[in-house]
Amino acid sequence: MTEAKNCRKLASALVLGSEQAKLYVADFGEHAVVRITGRANCLSSVPFKRVVNGLIVRGNRNFTLDLSDCQLMDSTFLGVLVGLNRTLAQSEVAGRFSLYRPTESVRVLLDNLGILELFSTIESLGQAVDVESVESSGPEDKIELIRTSLEAHRILIDANSENEVKFKEVTRFLEEDLAHQEAAG
Repeated sequence: MTEAKNCRKLASALVLGSEQAKLYVADFGEHAVVRITGRANCLSSVPFKRVVNGLIVRGNRNFTLDLSDCQLMDSTFLGVLVGLNRTLAQSEVAGRFSLYRPTESVRVLLDNLGILELFSTIESLGQAVDVESVESSGPEDKIELIRTSLEAHRILIDANSENEVKFKEVTRFLEEDLAHQEAAG
């Protein structure tokens, strides 16, 4: 087996062996609270994006992300979040994400990637105590996951040029893996 195939196999094992975060939603019309518990990783990014896009279609424009029980957040999930925040800010009826109690590990990630200033933090969830669990099934296929991850990392690079050095190899690997998967599929 070639080194590239070994890398792909190892990366898949690491990703697919991870647990997804659990998502909970309280929908208040133009505002929604999304609680993320557990590991906000690349597997969680696709369902998170689907949930938020569904809420946007229903008229939500402002989102509070309850990160008080989010153990960690990886760069793919963060890139999806930044992309959604950017989309909301640029829409006709501008909206945004606010963060509620990000854990220390999440705060450090946001700060290290120069992304923290893109979000406001809030101290209260207000009336968002009754949240509903939402189905958070993973991506439909591996290609969707790779595309989402590649787009997320490009967004992080676009958001802060210093991230190019950090994610240059990741994006190269994802581009190669995507080409390989599409050729095989």
